Amino acid sequence: MAIIPKVGRRTWKMRLTIAALYIALTVGAVTMVYPFVLMLGSSVTSGADVNNYSIIPHYLYRTDALFPKYAEDRYAGDIELINQYYGTDFAKIDDVQPPSHDPTSLKTQALVKDWTRFVESLPISYKQAGFEGYMNSPSQLRQRYQDFCRRRFGGSIGKLNRAYIEENDSFRTVSPPFERFKMREWEPDNSLKMQEWLEFKQKLPTYFLRPIMVDPAFQAYLKNAVYEGSLDKLNASWGTYFKDFAQIRLSATPPSNKAMAADWSSFVRTQLPFRYMRIDPAAVTSYRTFLINRYKSNIAALNERYGTTYGSFDQIALPVKHASGGSRLVDWMDFIGKAVPLSMVHPVNTENLYREHLRQEFGSVGKANAALGTGYKSFDDITPPVYASDWAYVSAHVGALRTDFSTRNYAVVIDYMFLHGRAVMNTLIFVLAVICIHLIVNPMCAYALSRYSLPYAYKVLLFLLATMAFPAEVAMIPSFLLLKQFHLLNTYWALILPGMANGYAIFLLKGFFDSLPKELYEAGIIDGASESTMFRRITIPMSKPIFAVIALQSFTGAYGAFMYAMLVCQDSKMWTMMVWLYQLQSTAPQYVTMAALTLAALPTLLVFAFAQNVIMRGIIIPSYK
Repeated sequence: MAIIPKVGRRTWKMRLTIAALYIALTVGAVTMVYPFVLMLGSSVTSGADVNNYSIIPHYLYRTDALFPKYAEDRYAGDIELINQYYGTDFAKIDDVQPPSHDPTSLKTQALVKDWTRFVESLPISYKQAGFEGYMNSPSQLRQRYQDFCRRRFGGSIGKLNRAYIEENDSFRTVSPPFERFKMREWEPDNSLKMQEWLEFKQKLPTYFLRPIMVDPAFQAYLKNAVYEGSLDKLNASWGTYFKDFAQIRLSATPPSNKAMAADWSSFVRTQLPFRYMRIDPAAVTSYRTFLINRYKSNIAALNERYGTTYGSFDQIALPVKHASGGSRLVDWMDFIGKAVPLSMVHPVNTENLYREHLRQEFGSVGKANAALGTGYKSFDDITPPVYASDWAYVSAHVGALRTDFSTRNYAVVIDYMFLHGRAVMNTLIFVLAVICIHLIVNPMCAYALSRYSLPYAYKVLLFLLATMAFPAEVAMIPSFLLLKQFHLLNTYWALILPGMANGYAIFLLKGFFDSLPKELYEAGIIDGASESTMFRRITIPMSKPIFAVIALQSFTGAYGAFMYAMLVCQDSKMWTMMVWLYQLQSTAPQYVTMAALTLAALPTLLVFAFAQNVIMRGIIIPSYK
């Protein structure tokens, strides 16, 4: 019987009623769909835009919104590092904006092309691999390195562990070696992992490698260690008019200004990394004199410390590469810090090399400005065009970057779920077993209560329904202890056995079976059919809709099981998807979690979409019987 009769349906009152119903249903649908769509939008974001809560992330249709995501990815979410490279003062990643100039102009393209060529010519010791990720965010670099290691060791994590002397449980936990670029005396060690890492890094695309800058370290030293954050004090001491510490450069030679020279020499002697320092060969005399004074002209004492066989101090030369530790390193640090003539020390950092590169290429700053569209007053003012270069790269690779950002989180989740343990297989077995058992045990119980007029049938039904009065958590501990006694923990039986019968499902099935025509069973009895035959030939074919409802309930219950599954199967090899997702959420950033939840919701959504017609028949058919 229709809820709204056909008679009088065209009246204005009835039309308004129908319209109100449709509006209410539409609003209800929107309130249900909107959170899922919002979650879907958040699942393709990153740290730069995860807090925008937009259904369609801006970067999918705006290039300027793509730039902060690229900057965050390239510089590992370090806003301070971004400001150092770009010469900006953004407060957070969300505030990052592309430069104002046109990346497609000929002069900008010439500037970027010249900078890219210069970066390619730099030694690998001057470059750091970017896209390394931060915290637990997805990392392009780590993924590439893990793929490299997987090929290098033929997919055997054991071989890698033996070669690198590590204890990784899978290639997902392999990380690149840590390069301490901020340490003054750091040099790559001779371990196999470091040497193969340097080979791997050398083969990375140019855009993966960012040159290491020293000017920001000099600026930070002046700001924090010398002038306590006061630019006025620095200008007063130097007699300059800098508007920001970012305008200060580390010159290749000592400045003529005494105050500048004092700060410059202090930084060079105590802070400048040795690998970005060139010492004139003539300084060997000062080095020998320093060692003579330190070891009191005793060459034997020096040989004992160094493990060498020098016959005299005159045989000692300047080290081509400073030592990684011991007395050699201590002596070299003291020589640079106290004795080396500053006129013989030259910072050869990336910035100074780039300035020298432009000086040799153009000869004058005017010609450089004309060719590259810059406006520098002198070569000493030039700063590497990292900001312009990054913006040009983003503008030229919009499609590829959008594809990468929109699929990266899902790739991480799929890799985690399908390659990390047996979560998918465990869940599939668990769900299929629960559905099969529920469709066997519950219908048989409900059929018995429906077919036989037992005087205590309703008492049995009431007892079954009473189990719904208690939260599932109440039975968890008793179930756990019982399963432990039977030694069934960490098995599929532990997941399946406690929920074989369901009081609500039995109640629902009994009501449906009661509505089936009695005449069919009477005809079956007359024909000599047994109860099992009538159950199989009459009840089951007519009960497919309600079976679909029970199957859907069983699926959602088993698929979404978390607390109980984690309690009775604490071995990670037996964890289901929900337990794995919980583990992922405890470490992954919000946007990866959103991608995981979206993927986890898809099976339930698809099952309901394909089964909705059968489910609706289960709701409608009994009302017509």
